[in-house]
Amino acid sequence: MQQKRYSSDLTERQWRKLAPLFVVQRTSKWPLRAVVNGIFYVLKNGCVWRDVPADFPPWPTVYYYFGKWTADGTWQRVSGCLTLEARERVKKTPSPRRPSST
Repeated sequence: MQQKRYSSDLTERQWRKLAPLFVVQRTSKWPLRAVVNGIFYVLKNGCVWRDVPADFPPWPTVYYYFGKWTADGTWQRVSGCLTLEARERVKKTPSPRRPSST
């Protein structure tokens, strides 16, 4: 569907890593990757939802999934996954240690 590439689009490697975190109960007319790329387009460019380019699914669809995944904690899981990967890449412990309160 999406012809043009945007700097906010996920790479194939990034999508393989994150795809399992995006759960949907019903089949959608739109590929999930295109929906996620549409969300990242809005977040990166700071535009309003109605300005999602026509290369992506319609803006109400993109906005619906953003709200759904915000409410069900998907974005928190995505953030945790990316944080863990970034920490492993720089050879840090998987989670920061909190100072003990002794």
